[in-house]
Amino acid sequence: MIKNYFKTTFRYFWNHKTFSLINIIGLATGICVCFFALLYVQFELSRDGYNRQADNIYRLVTDIKTSKGINYESTPAPMAPAIQSEFPEIKAVARVFMDDMIIQSKPDNAIKEEIAYADASVFKIFTWPVLRGNKAHLFDAPFNVVLSESAAKKYFGTDDALGQTLLINGKDRATVTGIMKDIPYDSHLRVDMLFSISTLVNANWDHNWTYFGFYTYLLLQPGYNAAELQAKLPAFVKANFDQSQVKYQLAIEPLKKVYLYGKPRGHRTGASASGSITNVYIVSVIAILVLFIACFNFINLTTAFSLQRAKEIGVRKVLGASKSQLVFQFFMDAIMLCLISFVIALALAVLLLPLFNQLVGTIISTNIFSQFQNIAWLFLIAVIVGILSGAYPALFLSGFKPISSLKGKFASSGKGLILRKTLVVAQFSISIFLIIATVVVYQQLDFMQNQQLGFQKDHKLVIDFQFDSRVMGHTDAIKQQLAAIPGVGMASFSSSIPGTPNNQYKTVLENSNNEKQEQRTDAYFIDNDFLKQYQVNVIAGRGFSKNSAADTLKTMLINETMVKNLGFTNPDEAIGKHFFQMNHEGVIIGVVKDFHFHSFQEKVQPLTLTLNPWNFTLLTVNVSSENTQRTINKIESAWKNIAPGLPFVYYFADEAYNQQYVAQKRFGSLFICFAMIAIVISCLGLLGLSAFNTTQRKKEIGIRKVLGASVGSITAMLSKDFVRLILIALLVASPISWWAMHSWLQGFAYRINIPLWVFLFSGAAAIFIALLTISFQSIKAAVANPVKSLRND
Repeated sequence: MIKNYFKTTFRYFWNHKTFSLINIIGLATGICVCFFALLYVQFELSRDGYNRQADNIYRLVTDIKTSKGINYESTPAPMAPAIQSEFPEIKAVARVFMDDMIIQSKPDNAIKEEIAYADASVFKIFTWPVLRGNKAHLFDAPFNVVLSESAAKKYFGTDDALGQTLLINGKDRATVTGIMKDIPYDSHLRVDMLFSISTLVNANWDHNWTYFGFYTYLLLQPGYNAAELQAKLPAFVKANFDQSQVKYQLAIEPLKKVYLYGKPRGHRTGASASGSITNVYIVSVIAILVLFIACFNFINLTTAFSLQRAKEIGVRKVLGASKSQLVFQFFMDAIMLCLISFVIALALAVLLLPLFNQLVGTIISTNIFSQFQNIAWLFLIAVIVGILSGAYPALFLSGFKPISSLKGKFASSGKGLILRKTLVVAQFSISIFLIIATVVVYQQLDFMQNQQLGFQKDHKLVIDFQFDSRVMGHTDAIKQQLAAIPGVGMASFSSSIPGTPNNQYKTVLENSNNEKQEQRTDAYFIDNDFLKQYQVNVIAGRGFSKNSAADTLKTMLINETMVKNLGFTNPDEAIGKHFFQMNHEGVIIGVVKDFHFHSFQEKVQPLTLTLNPWNFTLLTVNVSSENTQRTINKIESAWKNIAPGLPFVYYFADEAYNQQYVAQKRFGSLFICFAMIAIVISCLGLLGLSAFNTTQRKKEIGIRKVLGASVGSITAMLSKDFVRLILIALLVASPISWWAMHSWLQGFAYRINIPLWVFLFSGAAAIFIALLTISFQSIKAAVANPVKSLRND
């Protein structure tokens, strides 16, 4: 008996190949998208969950409240030892400082690497297994380094690199004291090199409570209530911080929430990644919408094409088939089709997984079958869709009388028609919503990357010399030497360039009330040519000049935002006001126009610019766009004479700035891919329904042609019902889309306004896509020979 059911099911699929193929492709694609979305969402939500003690690990952070807002900072160097000695409920504490270095194991393999300085106690807190080396003596001395397996193989060709040395920044030697497993991809901290904290921190740092930049992680005693520790922190702050000018507030963040909910702290974040819970919600919603469209399609097409089985039902009943047998057959047909789609979806997931990993920019998974729970959920969804889509023909069609079935009198069922129209409106409402959302996302990303930034970043080669004294002490001579190279233009030295990390410092400035106003500010240390080279405009006072003997550490430039923070209504009012920063006191001599030295997603922050050659680490050189590589080669040759042994490591300023948008671009690409898939699935469903509609009206079309109807009028007749439904969908989707995208845009400091044309364009695009989809079936029916349509009547 079961064998007969299977035969009947596959015979039905074979006889309705187009219907079956459309249904299988649509549902399989929807399930595959849902699977990838599940992978992404689970990966983001499970960040740092690999740590065995994750529930007891917290990150200590500092909020610095000023009269102008809050600065979100990490912690200073002395915080970790002080807090551990104060609170016995803290089992272990570790500092991590993110940075970069030029690493070499051979003369020809210099690479700029993201690294971290860390206390040895990080291995007690995080689950970072040490495979080789003495765990008790990993960081006994400065320039001790623990490598990941990948880094050991990259630099030494083996994971057994204990005792080997690396050349750091062309001058210092670091000894490999340990090899650890690669830090998992779902860690918010991910580096391949950990250096002993003593490599960085000296006695001066240990007493400096105003220099931030250290991530401090706490491991609490098992079972201890973190809220109790949080309640004790205000007293600790009062004992260690001067709060006469600004207010310091400490907080502890659960490790599992740092990635999605923690704010980026300072700008030297390095390899400390941060995510967005909003993006997780968006991907989840899109995946659900895509799955809904696929399911709506499946149910719509199944219920529509089941009407063509009227005579089959009648014949079966005449031959003695019971209602329960017909019900079982219909359910089996639908569920089998869903299970075939499910298997194909898994095959697609296996094939597309490497591409998906590349799209999101990390290794989310290497084997889909390791996520068995996801597969089980999608299998359950497939079965539920099969049951829902089989319910209509199983429970309604099987109950008709044989004579009615054989005559096909229920083929135009009002309830079935309303159901199909409702589902078409629903799926195209979702499609139009996604079209609108896609346009808005693209417009916002384009807006961020193509606005005036307030500086010029093109054709600038940036050399990172890592504070090498041979360079810092001879800046003018180096500029003259490089200027002699054909294709080289201006050159300047600085501590940072726009788009790269910069330091923040405690700065006291005289405000509009002639009061001393303390705040933490972003700081650039530049030479006399930096502003001219990057085309940053001075709007009040003057810039630095090598012809002015007064321009020393006692002079400062500030930006427009700083002027407003100090309460001045006119930039000229700030000229001559006093400042105190890094033990240097002086006066403000100029104001520069705001420029976006960080991502366009952030508001421009208060910035100070001072002359301090001993903080320079970057050399920017303008290079001609003609024969660029030849010019670079000549600069490299000159560099070997300027600083022998110091690797020539460079990048371009525009590429460094655009690197800030990589995460947004990846998210935008993921969003657009999912949206396009949803639209394609909707079109597949529309194609199937248009085929069904033309089949149902075949005789009507034949009669109209006999009576003289043109191909155009028949095509319009078959298309207008669908266009009407899409217009209804546009009315439903537009207000929802505006609200959703307006809310999303609030996360950007600078954003577009959603124009009316976006909705008109999206509606027109949906109608065009729909007409393009159904035109083939409509024209095919309109040009068909009416004799064939009417031969049986």
